[in-house]
Parts: sequence; structure tokens; C-alpha cells
Amino acid sequence: MGKKSDKAEIDRRVHTVVKLLSSAKTSSYICRFATEEWGVDRRTAERYLAKAREIIRADYSVERSDFLGSRLALLDKIIDASINSKQHSNAVGALKLQAQLTRLLEGNS
Repeated sequence: MGKKSDKAEIDRRVHTVVKLLSSAKTSSYICRFATEEWGVDRRTAERYLAKAREIIRADYSVERSDFLGSRLALLDKIIDASINSKQHSNAVGALKLQAQLTRLLEGNS
């Protein structure tokens, strides 16, 4: 059995698991990755998964208006970049999404 990991190493591993979850990796993949990469048992890998999910939940537990505002600002940047690179269809798509998010347009048409 290996030596016990310190807090910094555990935090690094948990944030690696956050990245894996954000990349749509499955729980079974992540547990297998953790056991092979870090030599931990399945129970420890599942604890890393639980902590990673808590981090993700906390990141998205913002107020609805704050979330909407940040997404609208991101869409503004996408629109500008799309226009500057002459990818007008991308700009139109981002504008349409902004309109839907602000309820200027109803539905998905």
C-alpha cells in the first residue's frame, strides 16, 4: 500500500476529476482512471467523484440573473469574434440564442 496523499495532492486529483466530468467521462471511466493512475481503491475514487460533483454544483448554484448575465456577455464576445472572422452564420446563431435567453424570441425556431 502506498503512502497517504496530502491535502494538496487530493485537491489536485479532485480537480482532475472535475475536468474529466466536464469532458463527459463516465463514473466508471473515472474510477478506473483513478485506480490505474493514482493507485487508489474504488472507494477512494468514488470519494473523489463525490467531491468533484460538489464543486461542479457549487459553481452552478449562482443566481439565475447572474448566470444569465454572464452567458449573455459570453455571447457578445462570440458575436464580435464571429463578425470579425466573417463567420456571419455563427454570429446569427449567437444573436438568436441571446434573443431566446432574453425571451425576445419564443421557442426554438
